Amino acid sequence: MTRSIYVISPNGQQQCAGEYTQSGDSANGCPVWEQKEGGLWMYTGANGMWIIGGRDAKEKNFKCSHGLIFCRTPSAGVPPDKITGVWERLSGECFVEDPHIVVTKNLHTPSQLRVVSPNGQQRCSGDYMLMPGRIANGLPVWEQKAGRCFLYCGTNGSWILGGSDAKEKGFNCAKGVVYSKRPSGGLMPDKVGGAWLRLQGDKFQEDPAIAVTIKPSRLYVQTPHGQHRCSGEYIPAGDRMANGYPLWEHAGGKCWLYSGSNGMWIIGGTDAAAKDFQCTRGVIYCQTVHNGQMPDKMVGNWLRLDGDKFREDAAILVGTKPPSLHILSPNGQPKCGGEYVLVGERCHGQPTWKQRRTEIRICSGADGHWMVTAGVPKDGLDSDKPLLRCDQPHLGETPDKVLSSWSRLDNEEMVKDDQVKVSSSSSLGKPVKLHVSTPSGQQNCGGEYLLVAGESANGSPLWKQMGGKYWLYSGTNGLWIIGGSGAKRKNFDCSRGVIYSQTPHGGQLPHQVSGVWLRLQGQEFVEDSKISIVQ
Repeated sequence: MTRSIYVISPNGQQQCAGEYTQSGDSANGCPVWEQKEGGLWMYTGANGMWIIGGRDAKEKNFKCSHGLIFCRTPSAGVPPDKITGVWERLSGECFVEDPHIVVTKNLHTPSQLRVVSPNGQQRCSGDYMLMPGRIANGLPVWEQKAGRCFLYCGTNGSWILGGSDAKEKGFNCAKGVVYSKRPSGGLMPDKVGGAWLRLQGDKFQEDPAIAVTIKPSRLYVQTPHGQHRCSGEYIPAGDRMANGYPLWEHAGGKCWLYSGSNGMWIIGGTDAAAKDFQCTRGVIYCQTVHNGQMPDKMVGNWLRLDGDKFREDAAILVGTKPPSLHILSPNGQPKCGGEYVLVGERCHGQPTWKQRRTEIRICSGADGHWMVTAGVPKDGLDSDKPLLRCDQPHLGETPDKVLSSWSRLDNEEMVKDDQVKVSSSSSLGKPVKLHVSTPSGQQNCGGEYLLVAGESANGSPLWKQMGGKYWLYSGTNGLWIIGGSGAKRKNFDCSRGVIYSQTPHGGQLPHQVSGVWLRLQGQEFVEDSKISIVQ
């Protein structure tokens, strides 16, 4: 049985909102929930319906049907968060259906919020962190990261920005200098809507410039089929807002991702910036009004300007993780193998990917071919021969989408190599588990190794021994290595270990490399044909 549930009622009877915990009592054969730090209960009435009622119902030991909110569907033993049907609330002297009333066991609580108050009470501005386990009047509390302010729900039902005097009262008050005009009704501060009021002198006045939003993350845009200058990393523009929502600036400049005056997410340029984003100018936009959803959460296609018309483009992606590519080059130039992350650089008008922990990059040459270079590319003549080069022009397609062979530098010549592959890292089949067998020596390294999700070493995946102290990683020398705590302490920025692959892997995974492995025996490494790594 659910031990804690949450009520959202933004349009009326907002005092009923908040967290309810199972009290241990029962009413009419069903459990009772008590509002946390409140004076309300959710119970099954004598009429068999779920009801939110006050002390009058409690005093009758819930042998009644008194309340402010109820669901007309009989409970029939179904918990309130699972009951179907619309809830009703008391409005004046009669009950009205309210489809916005929600009873749920899953309340999304932002871990960080950002407050902007440029016209007054500026000390309240900044980032606020969720205080774990802290509840005020049934709802969470956030503490200013670099200050002495708190964001809490007051006894008046509004979200309030207050100081130490509110905290000293355990937030059982309505003290503060900024508050939401609308009662929360269980909605989080970034969703409550309506105006905010701030203290000016001895009076509160509405201030449309005050905004409370989820602290924005860096965003990464992919637009492979057109408007390529918009691709890349977008950084939150400090405390700047556009039409009440966060603003992102392209790492390379001259592009911004903003909320237009039409409520849609737009990628625009200097003309939009010149209007302080009080417009709908741009070359890419999401066709769905966001209603407060962040760009990376939008469902529905984006559109981009193609000539003089906007066209849907399902290939446009906006996310919080940098898009990465993986190169496989087992026959030569093995140092090019591994993962490459999109960076904010441009080369010949195209995006650039950089290998983790090295200066090797995937970029576009002046001739329109993708290439892999040893250093920072220059927007001019390509003086040095690339390490790898795609044999066909890209025509604006990303490296993983170009259907062509690649060539690699061999001595002073470029030779075709069908084994060179460039793919999206998300499509790379990284085994969750690998089995290491080493019966002739270094037996402590044997056993199962599990993929460490979200981590890498020198641009390649990382595995950790189950129940042991060893790691399977790619060293700075391009070899697969089994190493211990010494390598871990160096964050794998080394080539330390007791077992090595004989040849650089060039992007191949440990179970795919050919040749025998070497293990430490005494003071030297010896070949050991019995060492195996398999899925």
